[in-house]
Amino acid sequence: MDSSDTTAQGITAIVKRWLAVFADAAASGNVKAILPLFLKVGWLRDILVFTWTHRSLRGHDAIFDYLDNTLGPANISNVRLDEDHGIKPNHDPKLQMIEAALTFETPTAYGRGHIRLMRDRDGKWKAFTFFLTLDDLKGHEEKGPESGHYDGHTRTWNEVHEEEKARSERDPHVIIIGAGQNGLNVGARFRQMNIPTLLIEKEDVVGDVWRKRYPSLTLHTHNTHHTMLYNRFPTNAPKFTPRDKVAAMLEHYAYNQDLVIWNRTTILPTPSFNSITKRWTVNILRDGVKVTLNPYHIVLAIGTLGKPWIPPLPGRDDFRGTSLHATNFKGAPPFAGKKTIVVGASQTASDICQDLASRGAASVTMVQRSSTVVVTCEYTVQQLESIWPMHSDPLVGDFRSASMPLGLLKQIEIGRKESRIAHHKEMLDGLLKAGLNVNQGREGAGQALLVFERLGGISWLDLGTADLIIKGAIKIKQGTEPDYFTDNGLVFKDGSSLDADLVVFATGYEPIKNSIRDIFGEVLSAKVTPVWGLDEEGESRRAYTPSGHPGLWWAIGDFMTSRYYSKSLALQIKARELGLVKD
Repeated sequence: MDSSDTTAQGITAIVKRWLAVFADAAASGNVKAILPLFLKVGWLRDILVFTWTHRSLRGHDAIFDYLDNTLGPANISNVRLDEDHGIKPNHDPKLQMIEAALTFETPTAYGRGHIRLMRDRDGKWKAFTFFLTLDDLKGHEEKGPESGHYDGHTRTWNEVHEEEKARSERDPHVIIIGAGQNGLNVGARFRQMNIPTLLIEKEDVVGDVWRKRYPSLTLHTHNTHHTMLYNRFPTNAPKFTPRDKVAAMLEHYAYNQDLVIWNRTTILPTPSFNSITKRWTVNILRDGVKVTLNPYHIVLAIGTLGKPWIPPLPGRDDFRGTSLHATNFKGAPPFAGKKTIVVGASQTASDICQDLASRGAASVTMVQRSSTVVVTCEYTVQQLESIWPMHSDPLVGDFRSASMPLGLLKQIEIGRKESRIAHHKEMLDGLLKAGLNVNQGREGAGQALLVFERLGGISWLDLGTADLIIKGAIKIKQGTEPDYFTDNGLVFKDGSSLDADLVVFATGYEPIKNSIRDIFGEVLSAKVTPVWGLDEEGESRRAYTPSGHPGLWWAIGDFMTSRYYSKSLALQIKARELGLVKD
């Protein structure tokens, strides 16, 4: 494995030799033979192969401890180079890195893998990252498309769909709470995995959760990144999808994927779980009618944010203007010629300030209590397009993204800090001069990691707000926060005051634990929260993995997260159905 031949034929030979050594070691359960295949700072990421969860291990000691009692029982076999799923062996001369994919089997499953090889000090090719994931359970593989001709073309789609709908409504194996993008992605995956599923959604129509947000909202990642599972955007679709198109996309998706959804439906307190039968008793209010169901699993696709939070400021009832949370902001036109204040300095605050300033507000002031990460949308999308090129198969990008441990991504982003600052120097200098306090994220890792740590909180992807701040069209009030209302504005904790006709609180949300407590009770809520953020290995806490209570799961994150990890969640539920896993 010390070959310096980086032609296509040469790198293929390098990868095959590495895989052959790994295959022999895996077949014999020889962990000590596997360790030399890794760089000393190499990473192993595992999804469901060695243990039925998600793990990331860095360095020989951690990898050895993890595989010592799990490699042999996994019984990995038939390890082969994979050139059929969009990734062929390739060499990056800038990074001096080889990338390749593989397939393998266990006694009960088929799997896929991804590897990045780099030379060690002796010139030998070793794994910088090695990713293994289960892909299908044997005999229970994910379905492909239906033919559309049912029972020899003797039955209609409507008849078949109504039967499937009746089964899912009568005795769902899974109830998904929430039919936003995550609930829909998971529901579509479960259907293809033959898991009878019912989605419940409080809104009147799928997509309303997006329709009710502020009208200038546009997704700030390109459409290949935020497409839905099994879907592609038209080649002439907007690169950045506007709010109402997102809503319509979700509504159409629910229909096209034949999902069974009850709208105007909420779950009632307090579901109970039978540890003997492994089934829930769940009371649901559907259009005002109480319905009781007994699913084996409940999937929480309600996000990681609780109810909108507004600081309880004295005097709000006496304020003569309009005060509201950002979730109730319906657009800037009614406030043309008005004095406006937006409390908060993250993405929503940025978008609302831009909307107000661009549509004739007499004044716009952004109130920033601490500090914010600001990067241009162009910079972020350029990075994303290196993994998800426009109009490419998003699942290839998802696989490559999943192969990168988030702990390693954080190290990489910390290393990019100075180049990121240099790229944004003019903008950042201008923002600082205008009074906005900016930073480079936790440990200098930038905005990308905040998505996984805080769903992007205390940051924004800029599409023009920064320029308006620099030009003075948006004023900054920094280092303080509102203390109380007067009849015509706000007084701040530093003693200053501002007149206002409109105060928008982009102040975030209550902890999701409060919402879970209201439904499931205090004891269970404590078991399944906190959720999201990164654990000590750099894995997302409780997302698409066991929550801490049997039969209760979280489906959260952005479009890509649920598009990809819905498969892991489906496999975990299917494995429990088949008796491969015991809770």
